[in-house]
Amino acid sequence: MGDISKNMEMDKVISYGNDLVRVLKGKRDTISLTQYFDHFKALRSSSDSDFNELKSLLQDYEDKIVVCKQKTEAAKSEVVADEELDLLNKELEEERDRECLLLEELR
Repeated sequence: MGDISKNMEMDKVISYGNDLVRVLKGKRDTISLTQYFDHFKALRSSSDSDFNELKSLLQDYEDKIVVCKQKTEAAKSEVVADEELDLLNKELEEERDRECLLLEELR
């Protein structure tokens, strides 16, 4: 029994192999496979091109974000400097007022 089932399986394998050889020998199938492969290469090339373009755009945006953060930090430090300047001006005015009062008292 084992030999018969092995022979039947071998017959199926040989039949499948023969069918595969006939398919691959057919010119139309070979041309179709070649066309599909060419389309695949074109699609891959286009996808790679799009990917590289998007990667470049993403890098540009990341660079712009870094520059924007730097400008924001610079603006914050200027605001702090402006606040300090305002505080110092206020103190100067207060000192002038005190000086004026002291001068008036001395007269």
